[in-house]
Amino acid sequence: MIAAPALSASLLVLTLAIALPLGRALGGMLQESLGSSLVAEKAAWNWDASWAAEFAAQAQGLGKTFTHEIIGFGGTLKILSGIADNQPLNTTLAGAVAAYSVLWLFLTGGILDRLARGRAVRAAGFFAACGGYFGRMLRLFVVMGATYWALFKWLHPFLLTRVYDHYTRDVTSERDGLIVRVLLYLAFGLALFVANLIFDYAKVRLVVEDRRSVIGALGASMRFLRRRPLRAFGLYLLNGVAFLMVLRVWLGAAPQAWDSVAWAFLVTQVYLLVRIWLRLAFLSSEIVFFQGELAHAGYTARPPHVWPNSAAAEAIENLRT
Repeated sequence: MIAAPALSASLLVLTLAIALPLGRALGGMLQESLGSSLVAEKAAWNWDASWAAEFAAQAQGLGKTFTHEIIGFGGTLKILSGIADNQPLNTTLAGAVAAYSVLWLFLTGGILDRLARGRAVRAAGFFAACGGYFGRMLRLFVVMGATYWALFKWLHPFLLTRVYDHYTRDVTSERDGLIVRVLLYLAFGLALFVANLIFDYAKVRLVVEDRRSVIGALGASMRFLRRRPLRAFGLYLLNGVAFLMVLRVWLGAAPQAWDSVAWAFLVTQVYLLVRIWLRLAFLSSEIVFFQGELAHAGYTARPPHVWPNSAAAEAIENLRT
C-alpha cells in the first residue's frame, strides 16, 4: 500500500470528508450547550460526567452519540459491541455510513483493478475501471446486503437468544453462561467470516477475470475456496491477526479527554490511515493468492484505460515488453 500513496491518501480524504460534517454538527451542539461557562473550561480538559448526563437527556439525533464511550478506545469497542449484539445505528450515523458504503462500492472496482495490476494507473484509468465495474459491484452488493440482513435478522437472534436461553436455563454459574455466550459469538462470527470470504473472492474474480455474471462469480468463488480452504482460511487469519495488532496499538495510543485537539486529530488520522492500509493489504493478499493459484502474478483481464491508447495498443506493448 506504500507503493500506492495516492490511493491511500484519497481514501483517507474521502473518509475525512464524510466524517467532518458530522463532527462539525456535533461540535456546534456541544458549543451551544456549554457556551462560555465554567463547565466549558472543565469539559475542555476532562470528561464532566454530570454535564454529559444533562446533555444526553436533551440531545436529539446526532447528539445522542456523544457518550463517554467515544473517548479513547471506547469508540472502537462500542462499534465492535454494536456489531456483535446487533444494535441499530443512530439514524444520522446510518445515513453517513450508507453514503460512505455507496462511495466505497463505486471505488471498489478501481481499487481491485489497481491492486491486481501492481503498478500505477492514471486517474482516468482508475475512474474508468470504477465506472466499468460499478454495475457488477452494485448487483453483488444487493446479494451481500440480503445475506448479511438474513444473518443478523434470523441467525443472530436464533443463536444469541433461543440457543443461549436453552443452554443457560439451568446454569447457576455466571462463568458458564459467559462461556456459552462467547462460543455463540464465535459461531456467529464464523458465519460472517464465511460469507465475507465468499464475497471477497467474488469481487476479485469479477475484476481480475473481467466476469460479467455476479452469480457466476459467486459460484467460482465458492469453488475456489472449496478446493483450498486451509490456505484461504490461513490467509484470512493472518490478516485478522494484523487487524488485532493494530487494535492493540490503538488501545495504548488512542487520545484521551485531556489530550489537545491537535494531538487527538493527528493520532486519529494516523490510525485511520493504518486501517486503510490494512484494508488494502487485505484485498491485495487475496488478489495475489488468487493470481498465484490460477494465473501468473501480473495477470488481470481488463486492459488499463489509458487515453488515447486502445486496449489493442496496450496488448501489443505488453507482447513487445
